[in-house]
Amino acid sequence: MPQIDLSSLNCFYFFLLMLGVFYALLVTVAGGLHSVHLPLDIDLSDLSVHLPGHVDLAGAPSHDVSILSLSPISIAAFITSFGGIGIIATQGFHADGAASLLWAAGGSIVVAVVSHFLFFFIFIAPQASSALKTSDVIGVTAEVTAPIPGDSVGEIAYVAMGERHTATARSHDGHSIPRGALVTIESLAGTVMIVKPSSK
Repeated sequence: MPQIDLSSLNCFYFFLLMLGVFYALLVTVAGGLHSVHLPLDIDLSDLSVHLPGHVDLAGAPSHDVSILSLSPISIAAFITSFGGIGIIATQGFHADGAASLLWAAGGSIVVAVVSHFLFFFIFIAPQASSALKTSDVIGVTAEVTAPIPGDSVGEIAYVAMGERHTATARSHDGHSIPRGALVTIESLAGTVMIVKPSSK
């Protein structure tokens, strides 16, 4: 088996470690830039771009394919930990080139998978559990915040899962319902709540 030059390998490990660190710094700084307002106003609404040719995608098949494991968090964790574990293997444990590559690859895969699942369970899963379901709102008492005309829609406010929500609403029988009246949510028609005057 050919010998791997440890000085070149250590440079490679250090490069990957710094790449991951700089990526983390860039994301941290860029994440705070969304609230920075520059004193310029650029209006490109009158700019029209015409490209030659025609593309018809009407008959193209569509697939719901996603590779959730390759999120930016997982990639950054893999790159950073590959460099860090490689340096620890060569400098701390005096491993040869091939052994340090194996340790770096195996360890960084573990770190990437763990970071992916931690990110999912800390940030993504709680969002999914806070979504309202139809069964959470049927039968709930709401207050009309914008009058509901008999032939159109108005707005209601209600409390579900401990939070106040507003929604577009329509009368179940076509009669007008004034602002401030209490109503009961009967059903949903798309995103419109079908309500009837409450008997309370």
